Amino acid sequence: MNNAMNRAQFRARELDRNMYDWLSGGLGREDGRLALFDSFGEPIDKAVVKTAIASGYAEPWFSSPMRPQWMVCRLTAKGRGALLASAKSKR
Repeated sequence: MNNAMNRAQFRARELDRNMYDWLSGGLGREDGRLALFDSFGEPIDKAVVKTAIASGYAEPWFSSPMRPQWMVCRLTAKGRGALLASAKSKR
């Protein structure tokens, strides 16, 4: 394996972990609403949001009234199932 391949694999795992962390925030909410910001107050990475939407794990819900460029998303049934399956496989 070359160094570039290792870096690419690490970035893919990091994106998956970031997506998992973001999506898991919707599990505790009845409406499944997902956070706009992470635990450090930074906006959620747009790549994470786009990948989750493209995968069907999240869906756009509405635009923020204060910041129309921010899309509020919510967890889908597919996303909820993927999170629960992932949690079971980690045991």
